[in-house]
Formats: sequence, structure tokens, C-alpha cells
Amino acid sequence: MKTNLKIKTLVAAMAVASVFAGTAQASDGTDTTTPYSVANRVNFSIVIPAFLYFRVGPVGAANDPTLTFTVPAANVGNGTPVAGTGGDAAASAVNVEVRGNNGQVTIATAVQAATGLGTGTAADGFISYGDITTTASNASLAAPTLANAGITNVTPTLGCDVACAGLGKVTRRTGTWTYAYANTATPSAGTYSGFATYTASMP
Repeated sequence: MKTNLKIKTLVAAMAVASVFAGTAQASDGTDTTTPYSVANRVNFSIVIPAFLYFRVGPVGAANDPTLTFTVPAANVGNGTPVAGTGGDAAASAVNVEVRGNNGQVTIATAVQAATGLGTGTAADGFISYGDITTTASNASLAAPTLANAGITNVTPTLGCDVACAGLGKVTRRTGTWTYAYANTATPSAGTYSGFATYTASMP
């Protein structure tokens, strides 16, 4: 009786194990009865690494894009915005692209100096980075606001401008950022220079 009980218990355990083994099957087989049928399965596994790509300006450029705003003498400080030159998308605009696949991307910006753009001569004063405005062509890829101090962040909308899979973690956005000099102040004559650094990050 005890032996029969052990055998029954072993058979039951094997049956349960076969259920939890899923649908695994051998990679070969032979069928000797009609109608003949032999099925074999190939399993696939695709490993996708996490990545983040970000550009502001032309692809593969050796130098950072430089936008130059030249204010007509008759318009200095009159509040009429001045477009720039030197952009790769248009005279006053740069191409922007961000692609990532591991969660929400954040774009932060920081300026060269909290005092503003300068001529290199302190006596000339400075022009605030806030006087450079930025307009984004794609609402899903907004542009950070430039300012003398602090860091401003924007979060591109998760998802893609073109069809893509894995939308829960994927960002694929392109657009242009168009710059202008607001021309609201009357600075000393000179060439005022500075730069902003845009940094994209992702979990």
C-alpha cells in the first residue's frame, strides 16, 4: 500500500512539473503513424540596449553652431526683435533631435556666465541671456528658456514623431529652435559673446 502511494505521488508530481514547464519541446522528432506530422520550434530573444542621442545643430559638425545678431544702428534698443544668421535649419534656427528608449528625457540648459553676454571689458556691461528668445517648431520638443542664472528644464513628450514601438519608454522627437535677440536694452557698442550648453539626460 505504501509503495503504491509513493508511485501515485511521484506520478502526480511529474504531471504538475510538466504543466509548469510551459510549452518547451524537443528540437527533433519522428512520427511513424499516418497522417505524419513533426513540429519543431525555434525560440528567439532580442536584446535592445538603452541609448540616448541628442543634437542641437548640424549632424557631425566639427564646431558648435554660432548665431550672430546684428542690430541696425537705427533700431538699437527699440524693442524690435532681430533675427540671427549662422543657423543650420534657417538663418536664425538650428535643427534639434532627441532619441532615447529608457524613459523620460529631460533637457536642461546652463549659460556660460550668470552676468550675461559680455565684450570682455567689464566697463561695457552685459546683455542678459534672457534677451535671447527661443521658439520651438515642435510642441513635443520644447526649447529651454535662456536666463542669466539658474537652470531651466524641459521634458520632451514621450512617444515618436514617426511610428515606433515601445512607446512606454521611447522618445523620438525632431524640430527646430529659432532664436531672436529681443533688443529691449541699449548697451554700449561692441560685440557681446557667450554660449548656452544644452544637456539631455535619461534614467
